[in-house]
Amino acid sequence: MTEDHRRLFEVVNDEVKPLPVVIYGRPDSTDTRVVCERLQAFEIPFVEVNIDEDDTARRFVERVNHGEQRIPTIVFGKDALIVVEPSFRELDQALIRAGYEI
Repeated sequence: MTEDHRRLFEVVNDEVKPLPVVIYGRPDSTDTRVVCERLQAFEIPFVEVNIDEDDTARRFVERVNHGEQRIPTIVFGKDALIVVEPSFRELDQALIRAGYEI
């Protein structure tokens, strides 16, 4: 993640909303589970996409990771912010940038 700490938001009907979160991973991945559990603990909604069952998602993960299937790959908004295999600190920083209070 960059050192740019600007917040990223969506504006819907003149209301500022946090960016939606999509987690690309695998159900048997410990790292993916840990990220999902952390977001659940913060009550942050997210969509989880299994790259083993979705070829488009798998290709997306490979594209943003230079041909590698690095998971979890977490996308905020429409590619506004992408973090890959984040530490808790990196994940928390990305959540704050995306407009979530943790």
